[in-house]
Amino acid sequence: MNKVIIVLVTVILVAMVIQVKAADKIITFADLPEKAQAFVKKHFSPKDVVLVKKDTKFLISKEYEVKFNSGTKVEFDSDGEWKKIDMKNDRVPVEVVPVKIMEYVQRSFPNTFVKEIKKHRNKIEVEISNGLELEFTKEGDFRRIDD
Repeated sequence: MNKVIIVLVTVILVAMVIQVKAADKIITFADLPEKAQAFVKKHFSPKDVVLVKKDTKFLISKEYEVKFNSGTKVEFDSDGEWKKIDMKNDRVPVEVVPVKIMEYVQRSFPNTFVKEIKKHRNKIEVEISNGLELEFTKEGDFRRIDD
């Protein structure tokens, strides 16, 4: 019985240590994957970057978050592909939004703009400036308005 308790306590402690080591770590812009650096240089200004974090999940998967002085946040996967762009009160760069989605938003909600976009494995979520959240297929076909 004592051996079982010792093993359980050891497993719990190891899990806690792994979780602590997997916490967010502040890094430099140069430590981002090159693809993420190129994306920021193309669509934003690297000199406006105020924070870059690396989040290691379960010691395997890495994700990155870049915060700008405007409040904008961009999240990248381990390969440097953007996953989420949150512009707060500004518009997501037009060339980042898939054409079909941009056309749908402009046609269906004139006088609005995309202020947040998030890529998932099977869908793309978009928040527009009037507060509506829209869901699209990976191909850019409209699915629904998300509550």
